[in-house]
Amino acid sequence: MTVTVLELESARIPGVLEDLRAQGHVRYYLSAGRPLWLRGPEGPADLTAALLRCHDEREARLRAEVRAVKEWLAEGGRRSVVVELFNPPTRDDVRFLQECRMRLVRGEAQSITVLRHLPAAAPANEVLAMFQLAGGSVPEEKFRHWQANHGWDDDLVRRVTSTRDGLRTYATPPPRDLPITPELVAEVAQSVEVPLSTAALLTDPSAALDAFTAGAAAEAAGQGRVLSRYAGNLYRRALRGDEVPHAKAAGAYLAALVADRRRVSGTLADLLLAQAEKWDVRPADRAMLAYNLGQLLAKDPDPAVRKSAARCFEHARELDVPVTQVAASFNGAALALYRDRDLDGAVTSMRTALELLEGQDIVADQQVQLLTNLAKLRRGTPEAMCLYRRAWEAADGVANATYVASDLVRVLLDAGEEREAEAVATRLLDLFDSADDPNQASEKAVSAVCFRLAGHRLAAGATADAARWYLAAVSRMRRGAPEVVDTILRNLGDQPAALVEERAAHAVIADDLLALRGLLA
Repeated sequence: MTVTVLELESARIPGVLEDLRAQGHVRYYLSAGRPLWLRGPEGPADLTAALLRCHDEREARLRAEVRAVKEWLAEGGRRSVVVELFNPPTRDDVRFLQECRMRLVRGEAQSITVLRHLPAAAPANEVLAMFQLAGGSVPEEKFRHWQANHGWDDDLVRRVTSTRDGLRTYATPPPRDLPITPELVAEVAQSVEVPLSTAALLTDPSAALDAFTAGAAAEAAGQGRVLSRYAGNLYRRALRGDEVPHAKAAGAYLAALVADRRRVSGTLADLLLAQAEKWDVRPADRAMLAYNLGQLLAKDPDPAVRKSAARCFEHARELDVPVTQVAASFNGAALALYRDRDLDGAVTSMRTALELLEGQDIVADQQVQLLTNLAKLRRGTPEAMCLYRRAWEAADGVANATYVASDLVRVLLDAGEEREAEAVATRLLDLFDSADDPNQASEKAVSAVCFRLAGHRLAAGATADAARWYLAAVSRMRRGAPEVVDTILRNLGDQPAALVEERAAHAVIADDLLALRGLLA
């Protein structure tokens, strides 16, 4: 179980990769300007929905690829995740590698190997501009077609590119300032899945629209102003012709402006909603836009800005949307009211949301969230315990169970219901262990519940019981934290063998994760 980072001349890397494949099974990733987790072709997506949900989609795609790695590693035997890096790794690259490292099976002949190309001077050439646009690689057959059309010299091609698994890739970092012609952009965009930063350069609006997928939006999420630049260019082109419906391009432009922002003013929110109505954006898209604006406003630290959230949520409810979306708007409004210290208003809004969902075929996530949030608002009253218990009964998976478990265990212990609190924690551990790929938030929630029970038992002098709950937490913490285990051992005043063993494993993981983080240095 190891992590290795090798920095090599480009010419040596193919041989090292073949040696790794000769030693066992290899799951290979190429990092040449695109996220490692973005896999597989896809068709066009609904513009507004994909843009407004792009941040959630980004996380979902990362988790899906991590699940695939976990299932592959579980097949056993000698297995290695290999990542070839042409340029300095992005934070996406490092996060993916860290997630993979946490899933290596202890004691097995499994490893992660990072192959980094040593930087070399690159000629300012059209070849590299093409690869930069394509995200770093294209099928070999397509590349040969381009080479013939453009008359690229074989010697130059051999010096600046290489072939790996049927893909032609650039082997040196491309210069940043290269002349990029619209013709070359169009050629690349029609040949491979391209990032939205490339699609924004296309002069043909239909081609730019075809390049848009949910994956492309997820890739661009959080990357500067890529989404709004792409959608803004698409909208301006729609104004100049009829290749793209005006209302569709307008909805996408407004959605991108919201998706690219972490904060928004009440004035801007009102302006965006007014423009959506003026441009005849679909009611469903306008409601989604209003809800997302409300969410941004409700979380703003400025009370004056938060007051604008109510108008957005009210606007979303007035449009023809499913009842679950109406309930979500009341939930969002409750958050804004609570942060403005209007507790009665927040409780009323939350109760309205729950009443709307009575008799509806709803997902457990929304019910658990609403019941838990209302319980928090009713903290200190007899009703709070009842609401927490109802939320816990509705939980059907680790994601929604972790949303309520920590608060429920806390109030149960405060009420002297220790046996029920332990039963809740035991079920939570079972849900966590049976989940396909629990995320970091779930891991933190599970650890918090176990640590709370351990602290409670330690305060009662039950050291053995405390050690059991500490072990339950530590054995499920996949982000190596040997200093946490050291603190636990000091608290216990004992050295349980199982915890000492976990401490050694955490030290190994911590060293490996530090090495991976060092890639960004």
